[in-house]
Amino acid sequence: MMQHLPLLSLFLCGISTSEAFVTSRSAKTVSFLGHVRGPPRIHKTTTPNLPRTFLSSGNGASEEQSPTITNIDKEKMEEILSQLEGDNSDNYVVIDVRGVDEIMMGTGTMSDKVRILPLPQITAMAAFDMDEKSFEAQFNFPKPSAEDDTLVMTCKMGGRSQQAAQIAAMSGYKKIINYTGGADDWFGGEFVYS
Repeated sequence: MMQHLPLLSLFLCGISTSEAFVTSRSAKTVSFLGHVRGPPRIHKTTTPNLPRTFLSSGNGASEEQSPTITNIDKEKMEEILSQLEGDNSDNYVVIDVRGVDEIMMGTGTMSDKVRILPLPQITAMAAFDMDEKSFEAQFNFPKPSAEDDTLVMTCKMGGRSQQAAQIAAMSGYKKIINYTGGADDWFGGEFVYS
């Protein structure tokens, strides 16, 4: 029986989620787009770009602000979008991490102010670690500031947006919000994806 590797396991092994897609239950082999390799090797070195606040279990007395991920409901999401549409944004950047085809063939976005950045592109391209110029050229909107902007992630039901929020936190973003209801909650769950 085959299962997917957890995102953290892929990250620790230095494998992007776009490359690895299945592993055997005993984790003796990993299938990479049809190529089979032996067990993944975990390197004993640390990744230099991970914030130490994520890796330590200290007393919290850090000079650097720790990343926070806040889960919100539909009511709070309505407030944030209302502020964005009224140009009183408090530096919110709302990102829908569903696939472009899923958005266009399905419900569309919640607002014209919502940016589209699919989760597979976030992981495969290390989107939040790109420089500002490359990010804007690739995704057609300015890269959010890790220090000043508040990222608001959304998807279909809250799972992929939670993953994107965790990736953003590992990339140094400090203020992150996850809309747990997603498009199903926003649009009433009445639309059936085909």
